[in-house]
Amino acid sequence: MTSSTTLNKVGPTSLKNVAVDVSSRLGVLAPPTPVGLPTLENLLGGGLRAGDFMTLSGDSGVGKTSLGLFLAYLAARSGAAALLVSSTLTQDEVLARLAARALFREKPKAGVTYGQIWSGQAWKDDKHRKGVQSAVDTVVKKVGSLFHFQQIPPFESVETIAAYAAMLWGKHERVVLVVDNLEALRVSAASSADLPAHIAYALRKIADDGCAVVATAPARAAAEIAPAATLATELRQSQGSTVGKIDERLVALGARNVDLVVTKNRVGPAGIIPLRFVAGTATFEERAP
Repeated sequence: MTSSTTLNKVGPTSLKNVAVDVSSRLGVLAPPTPVGLPTLENLLGGGLRAGDFMTLSGDSGVGKTSLGLFLAYLAARSGAAALLVSSTLTQDEVLARLAARALFREKPKAGVTYGQIWSGQAWKDDKHRKGVQSAVDTVVKKVGSLFHFQQIPPFESVETIAAYAAMLWGKHERVVLVVDNLEALRVSAASSADLPAHIAYALRKIADDGCAVVATAPARAAAEIAPAATLATELRQSQGSTVGKIDERLVALGARNVDLVVTKNRVGPAGIIPLRFVAGTATFEERAP
């Protein structure tokens, strides 16, 4: 017989109680948080909401971190509090990536990459210095109070991540948490090692507690983490396009065609979303198939 200590402390819940709970929660739904990609927004029923857990897997270098940063930035632009946590990114690199994106949108012919901004090269160039400073100012003006970044040590606990997210819940109506590489986490401070599925379900608990969560992961973990997701996606290099179809100016900025493959969606159909990723400016846009 199963010990009572292993049972859920609340116990089974009647549909009557569920109906009361659902009515009170869904009656005051916050508006969805846009993600900047119309097809993905449609699959999400308008955007990210509290309770959503989106997994984003893919091979190394395909653009997972940049897409996670892109989603966090768009969340902040829409008025949500965005929190990006990473064990590999630094705050300087995050700002450089966002500044490169802003400069690309303001002056697409400038041809400045985030690497040039991050390394200081662009600041030393008289031709670009003013534009880079303007781009930094633009980013700070648009999302300075809503975009949050936390660098974490390798194998930080999900408990700590939850505490960071909780700091924002009491101050903002909408919160979007973006975790860069869930395999760099562990479930709790007492854990020595955890399977990706365990970490995924722990992150799903944060989503269930009141915010939207996006987590990147290596392609090898895709199948294992998908069951925990409300939206399971994988970013892949597009096999049906060539560099010749992309403007040479964009190719110089590292532009390439990728596909966002949606394999599981709690609220809508699955499918493939064709994207153009400009690596040097951390920019994504939908493209024709």
